[in-house]
Amino acid sequence: MESHGRRVAFVCQWYPPEPAAVPQGIATALADQGLRVEVLTGVPNYPTGVVADGYAAWRPSREQLGGLPVRRVPLYPSHDASAVRRLLNYASWAVSAAVLGQRLLRRADVALVYSSPATAALPAMVARRLWGTPYVLLVQDVWPDSVFASGFLPGTVGRVARRVLEVLVGWTYRSADHVAVTSPGMVGLLASRGVPADKLSVVHNWVEEAPAAQPEAGEADAVRAAWGVGADDFVLMYAGNHGQAQALEPVVDVFAGLPADAGCHLVLVGDGIAKPGLVERAAGHPLVHFLDPVPRTAMPALTSAADAQLVSLDAQPLFAVTMPSKVQSIMAAGVPLLVSAEGDSADAVRTAGAGLTAPPGDRDALREAVLALAATPAEERRAMGRRGRAHYEEHMSRDVGAGALRRLLERAADRRRR
Repeated sequence: MESHGRRVAFVCQWYPPEPAAVPQGIATALADQGLRVEVLTGVPNYPTGVVADGYAAWRPSREQLGGLPVRRVPLYPSHDASAVRRLLNYASWAVSAAVLGQRLLRRADVALVYSSPATAALPAMVARRLWGTPYVLLVQDVWPDSVFASGFLPGTVGRVARRVLEVLVGWTYRSADHVAVTSPGMVGLLASRGVPADKLSVVHNWVEEAPAAQPEAGEADAVRAAWGVGADDFVLMYAGNHGQAQALEPVVDVFAGLPADAGCHLVLVGDGIAKPGLVERAAGHPLVHFLDPVPRTAMPALTSAADAQLVSLDAQPLFAVTMPSKVQSIMAAGVPLLVSAEGDSADAVRTAGAGLTAPPGDRDALREAVLALAATPAEERRAMGRRGRAHYEEHMSRDVGAGALRRLLERAADRRRR
């Protein structure tokens, strides 16, 4: 089936110069698959709520970015703690794109909606009604679950808002030609909410696959020495946000409860609202090390000094159907994992044989997994990393994901022609 010449309207609220590498990566990958991609997005203001230099909140614009035409429409700029202003930001862009983006959507053969936020589907839904333009929905976050998981709009107002969003989201699923999701658990969840199983597919997010800069010879040893880590010691590293959702307290407790000469070290790189409490919890234990955030270019040296990487998520139903991009990143890097989480992320590691898992919050199971991974011979840990890389290439890579999306878009466009 020939894909060259198919016109795809890529609908997403956030796009560079905002920190939106995933949407841009999807649009670029589809163009590399031979599709003619045009982006419909908003005036850049994420994540600060301040409009980027060279743009105006209420002025539509056109530009070429990364070789793709980008159409920007106005919105109410905001990204603060106010739930009302956040909803106004989402709604204003959705309505603006639904009105000003119709020329783009009318001439497209098919639209792909990057569904985060879920309101981003409104322009494509209107185009389907007006012109018959089909759309494929790519669900990144399950709404309204992800919106209200952090206490967004509590009380009566929240209950009303949740019901409104449930109706809106259900409408987006029914109107879509197909619904792609980023983790297997989302398939079961959406099927339980009435989305037909034959209308659902898994398309994993992929990560940047360019070879990372390799640390110089001896650099990893120097880093380990600076941490006070011996050549035969085991190092588990966590790099990322230190928040409530990451549930790092049990991990810190496990390492802080080990004897000082256990030869197992935990290195936590990054920052977040939970970090002060984690530092206090560790109480200066010599096996627990806290590092400030570092530039991306400095991470290869730190990563090479660790023996395994940690993925940790709290025990919440929403997280069980979430595949954090950290899993793909670590697998793609060929590094073994220890996953303290339920559902999809743990299942992926077990299926690939890429590391060990433990239920979140279960300190005994987590301690057992840490000690087992530490006792695993280095060559077997390297084999775990290779198996993770192979799993990523077979199921999660750019070529696999972009090819799957291209086929879904082709089928939707062909059904429209017939």
